[in-house]
Amino acid sequence: MSRTDPQTLLPLTAPVFHVLLALGDSPKHGYAIMQWFEDRTGGRDAILPGTLYATIGRMKEAGLLEELAEAPPDSTDRRRRYYGVTAFGREVAFAESERLARLLAVARSVDLAPEVVPDAR
Repeated sequence: MSRTDPQTLLPLTAPVFHVLLALGDSPKHGYAIMQWFEDRTGGRDAILPGTLYATIGRMKEAGLLEELAEAPPDSTDRRRRYYGVTAFGREVAFAESERLARLLAVARSVDLAPEVVPDAR
């Protein structure tokens, strides 16, 4: 497998997957990433600032994220640093989602997971 094969990065750590999920629909700055994830999990999960920014640094080095040169047109604070998922980052997130779906299917087959998972907000 080459380094550009998404499988080489799996399984993802929770913070890496959380950041990819948060950036899946649009670029965001760090605080918005933390808010998005907390909102989507109903406050059950959170990413702390130190963990977030260390994770973002590693993800940029791995080619999963990029820092945008300019803030998105709809941003309210152009002084913040905005991040977006790269094409490779999307491939890796999709591969991780498939991996987790397979594990969930196995857990369901042995009655260790609910048949229906609560909707995300």
